[in-house]
Formats: sequence, C-alpha cells, structure tokens
Amino acid sequence: MASDNSSLLDRKKRAALSPVERQLIVKNLFVEHDRFKEAITAVGRFHMPVNGGAPDFSVLTVLYGESRTGKSYVLERYANRFPPSKSAKGFIRRVVYVDMPTECNLRAVAEQIADALNIPYTRRMNTRGLIGLILCELRDAAVEFLLLDEFQEAFDANRKKTLKDVRSLLRKILNLRSLNVCVAGLVETYDLLAADKQLKGRGLLPHHPLPAYHWDNAADQKLFRLLCDYIDDLLPFRTKSNLGSVALAQRLYWVSDGVIGLLKEFIFAAACLAINAGADRIEMHFFAEAWDIRKPRGQAFNPFADDLRNAPDKSPPPPSEPLPTRKKPSDEIFSKK
Repeated sequence: MASDNSSLLDRKKRAALSPVERQLIVKNLFVEHDRFKEAITAVGRFHMPVNGGAPDFSVLTVLYGESRTGKSYVLERYANRFPPSKSAKGFIRRVVYVDMPTECNLRAVAEQIADALNIPYTRRMNTRGLIGLILCELRDAAVEFLLLDEFQEAFDANRKKTLKDVRSLLRKILNLRSLNVCVAGLVETYDLLAADKQLKGRGLLPHHPLPAYHWDNAADQKLFRLLCDYIDDLLPFRTKSNLGSVALAQRLYWVSDGVIGLLKEFIFAAACLAINAGADRIEMHFFAEAWDIRKPRGQAFNPFADDLRNAPDKSPPPPSEPLPTRKKPSDEIFSKK
C-alpha cells in the first residue's frame, strides 16, 4: 500500500496537476482488486487450461455477475495481452474482444464480430453470407479465443427468434474446433445457457462469477475497505480522505451496494466537488452533496449526513448461488498498474 515517502511525494505531485489532469486521474482509476485478479485468472484458464500448454477449443465458457461489477474490464484487459500480429498470410488475432450492441438481433451480432475481425462487408450482403465470412476469418486469423461481452443483449429469453439464431451461431463457431468462446453477461444469461443442453454439452459450461462485495461478510468487508483505501492512495489530493475507515467505507458501501463500478462513479462525483473547492481531500460534506443530487426521488436520507441506523431498508435479493469461498484478505492483493 502507498505509505512511504515516495508515495507521499507522488500524491503531492498529483495534487499539483491541472484540474483537467486531476479529473482524468479520478475518472480513469483502475485497481487490480481481488475480484478482478480472480476473474482474469479464470478467463485465462478458459483460454489455456494448462500452463505452457495449447489453447483449448470447442468449449463455451461464461463470466457472469451483476451490472458494473467489472466484467468488461476483465475481458478487455485480457484481450489487450494478445495484440494482433502481422504474418505472411495477413493478421493473426489470437484473442478477439466483441461488445454486443443493445437489444441486438443476429445481424447486429454478426456485424459486431465482423468489425472486430476487420472484415469488409456491405449492407446488401445477407446475414448468412456475412456469417460465412466470419467463420472463414476466425480460422484464417488463427483466432483462439472469442470474447463476447454484454451477451445478455443478444441472449434474451423475451426475444425467442434472436435467442434461437444466436444459439445456432455459437454452435457454428464452436464446430470450427479451433477456438473457445467466452461470453460475459448477467446471472440470467448464465442460467439461459446452462438450460441449453446442446451448448452446455460443449465442455459442460465452465463459468466464473464476478460478485459484488457484501458488508455483512467479514472477509468481504475487509476486502472492500482495502479497496477503498487503495483508491484513496491513488487520488490526486494532498492528503488521504480516509476512504478505508469503517465509518466512511460503510457509507460508501451503502450507496454502491458493494459494486466497484458504482463505487468509482460516486467517488468521482465527490472528488470533482473537492477539486472545484480547492480542498486538500474529499471531505464528508462533498460526499453528502454528491449523494443529494443522486439519491432516489422522494428519499430524504443521506448516509453522509445522517445516522446509518436510520437508513431505509434496501432489502437486496439473496444471490442465486453461494458466493465462492474467499481467501484470507491481505494488503498484497492489490497491485498498481
């Protein structure tokens, strides 16, 4: 953790930067927290199950979790480890990342994959022909691992035709016997895939959950506090804001539900107010002000101004399955990039 003199100097240097530079530091914060490390390791195993071995093929895998838990970060950063390379026959694309468009149909899915593979096509080309080009390019570009993010947009039980079409496309890709496919989506996405016997039969559907933190779980609470403290070390202010203290971390948990994407967004909002005020740190009243313009309509409670014992009951639904067993937390689980 950042506690030595050099880290203190770095903090003061960040605090002396221009407002736009400080804003971008907070906006672009990235922390390799424990959930991220476990998830990217799992994705690596989906790709290459044996250290120093060969890429696996014909297996469908799933990374799933609530919205904003960091699934996209995991897939994007894993794909970045394998940039395209030039060969005598063209580009080699070992790992390809594809982001599904909102409420997409088969055509939109095919176009997104074609774009990621840099396949030229026209609107006049029919979908069947486009899929044929995709299958050829997956082989020609020696793709080993296809990452399909936000897969709930394509795999939706309420749109039966698209569901059927996308199932067929997945089977065609896996039938190439040259690559694995990993899809990322919500918990319901995993449930839909697990209910499809043909798709589950492609490797028994290896999967990894990316859960939010839970304050009532002692290990999770400590991990969440470590995460808050680590973010605090990276902020562009002269002094720390005590984000990892029990009092403040519990309030940050309340507004974010333990979801890292929501946590970062809220810290960003409060940090902007502190930068505008020329403050040395994010003081409690900045968090209170940030929540006042974000709290649900009709809600008077503000966790940064009121007693948490008076907090309204959110009553979140229980997880659909037990959370994976967590290792003992330690300060070493976080590393800067």
